[in-house]
Amino acid sequence: MKAILPALLLIMAFSSANADVLNDLKGEKRILLLDFPEGSGYNLSQLEKQIQRGKKNITDRDLVLLHIGDLGRTGRRYAEDLSDTDREKIRTRLKLGERSDLPLIILIGKDGGIKAAQKKDFDLVKLFKLIDTMPMRKKEMAE
Repeated sequence: MKAILPALLLIMAFSSANADVLNDLKGEKRILLLDFPEGSGYNLSQLEKQIQRGKKNITDRDLVLLHIGDLGRTGRRYAEDLSDTDREKIRTRLKLGERSDLPLIILIGKDGGIKAAQKKDFDLVKLFKLIDTMPMRKKEMAE
């Protein structure tokens, strides 16, 4: 028994160190990844206006917003804070490289799959409509 306990603690520590934010949210939340490189402040401010207007829609659709780019890392009340390590893990998992050249948003469904991506011209209403066609969302609306 004494030998098993340290082994279990080591496994638990290794597992939590390698935890993945996307896996943690799978089944619970839809994720909107926001990837804004330096120099794309205008695009981010335009999206932020849509976010402000769409707060109820975001909440109703169980959406969590995560910044994974250079802009918006801190001080954005509408997005969850991520550590640099979490950002790197997400970027690696989605094969986005270290940095993007263009603004990008990616919608990930509750099943963990990528549902949509938009570059430059962002339209949250279009994403809300897409979410409403998804089986899990239809089930939520029926309940």
